Amino acid sequence: MFIMTGAVVLLSVFFLFFIRSLVFTSQEVELKNAEKIVYAKLEERRLESSSAPKFGGTLGAIPELPYYISYIIYDVDDLLLLATNDPFLPYLPDTRGKAKRYFEKDYFFDGDLNILYCASQHSESEHTVIAAVVLNLDNNFALEIFRKLPLAFLFLSIPILILSFLVSLFITRRTIRPVVKITKAAQSVTIENLSDLLPLSGFDDEIDELSKTFNALFLQLKRDFDRERQFSSDVSHELNTPLTVISGQAGLLLRWGKNDPAQLEKSLNAIKAEARTMHSIISNLLQISRIESGRIKPQISEVQIGGLFSWLVEEFKAIAPKVTFHIGQTGLSLQTDSEMLHQILTVLISNSVKYAGEGCAITLKAEKQGGKIIIEQSDDGPGFSEESLPHIFERFYRADEAHSRKISGSGLGLAIAQTLCTALNAKISARNKDPHGACFTIEF
Repeated sequence: MFIMTGAVVLLSVFFLFFIRSLVFTSQEVELKNAEKIVYAKLEERRLESSSAPKFGGTLGAIPELPYYISYIIYDVDDLLLLATNDPFLPYLPDTRGKAKRYFEKDYFFDGDLNILYCASQHSESEHTVIAAVVLNLDNNFALEIFRKLPLAFLFLSIPILILSFLVSLFITRRTIRPVVKITKAAQSVTIENLSDLLPLSGFDDEIDELSKTFNALFLQLKRDFDRERQFSSDVSHELNTPLTVISGQAGLLLRWGKNDPAQLEKSLNAIKAEARTMHSIISNLLQISRIESGRIKPQISEVQIGGLFSWLVEEFKAIAPKVTFHIGQTGLSLQTDSEMLHQILTVLISNSVKYAGEGCAITLKAEKQGGKIIIEQSDDGPGFSEESLPHIFERFYRADEAHSRKISGSGLGLAIAQTLCTALNAKISARNKDPHGACFTIEF
């Protein structure tokens, strides 16, 4: 409110000074012209009388001279008054053709002398003459207006203040109303109702943008909470199974199995296997956490893809000798972390060996497409079901046919591979290939 009022007052003051400057310039031009007219009239009278006047008097009627302008002409050397139409004017000094204000307090018995004048010096053969023309500021209408305008602006500021207050109040209430609604809605948001969206004003303004941003944030938080809930449930389920087995085998041994060497060995092997499974789950979760938190950072170097493929083939010949490998183009290289990329491909190949069988055929190839390098790993197994394909990178997810404990694993391998790809600024995806088989694509 005060800013608006101050702006109006400042603009008015600037406008006032601008108008005053124009008026002063106009008065200065008028006084300069009047001085020239007065001195020309003096010269004309001299020619008529053939000698310069030695006494004060008027120059007679000067039609070109406005009625409100006075003049005085005097000899500088003798201080002799030559002509004037106002006997009360003092001898005014030369202003070199500029308009200047002259003020003398108590000059008259009933007031002050307050004038604007312009005086020019004229050199003659024997004398130096100053001609001055005067504008009385006490009777100047424009000056009176300027004197009264500040008071007028002062009274004008009151309705401006009131008007600006009403306008500010209207704008503020209209602006704050959706903010109040958003605040109330946000205060009611809890973990249980994160899907409740904040209201939109419909004006598609900055407030709506704020609401949309918060809505997107809440939806993302809901997805994160849902994923964490599912994750906690999956961890509980995955750890509960080996713990149940360990507990059952331990109870069996305590009851009677410790006296049966065959049962003792069987139970101990089961306990060892389940402990190994739990250790694998915990290790994999810790690795994912370290990668996501940035504690494990990629060590970038130039990786020869052909050499990496050969390394993987040699490793898996010892683990799964029945697997057949087909290697595609090997002449490409890229800047990445070789250990992380090796781990990603190890996870993918292990996944194929588990689900396509130890006698499967695995293809590894790489190609360059524009500014991208694509690494592809595929097998000739059964591939993915349409229901499981969107979820295979989720933690602890395993397709229905794999939920039996006949196939080892924690369900974290592909989640680790995706986390590693994110750390390498790569994109991993999966699809089925014709006529059958699973195919993973890593795009750098």
